[in-house]
Amino acid sequence: MKNVIALGLALVSSLAIAHAQHAHSHGVGELGIVVEKDQLTVLLEIPQHDVVGFERAPKSAREQVTVQAALEKLGQAERLLVPSAAGQCTLIDKVVEAPLLTGGKAAEGHADVSARYVWRCAQPAALKEVKVNVMGEFKRVRSLNVSFAGPQGQKAGRIDAKNPRFAW
Repeated sequence: MKNVIALGLALVSSLAIAHAQHAHSHGVGELGIVVEKDQLTVLLEIPQHDVVGFERAPKSAREQVTVQAALEKLGQAERLLVPSAAGQCTLIDKVVEAPLLTGGKAAEGHADVSARYVWRCAQPAALKEVKVNVMGEFKRVRSLNVSFAGPQGQKAGRIDAKNPRFAW
């Protein structure tokens, strides 16, 4: 299990490095998936523009309504991400960070929205995939680059609305 922890830490580190190095690209997000013991952690990062249609703090009541609707969607992990049913996973934690949408400041001119979702799985060995509905909920998101780390090793790929499942 120490290897899985190291893989998970490496994945999180590589996502942070990739984010720092990649150009902010509208329509493309990042998804990190880590399976460790009975826990499934999914890290999602997408451009704020793809979530609400602008990259600044909301200026009008209409934009504020759009922000609230988007934050509600991001808070519905079970709707955005569906782990294999055989894994018998239960959501235990979620954190959504959207600094510009919640009164904070963005770094370096472009704003991203990030979220971390954690499930506890009764049958982690049966956990084989995650169906991702992010592109269906946020139409401006065309694809997600995926990085995976778990007992089976590491894997990377890309998913989109036509191919929304990431399997390992």
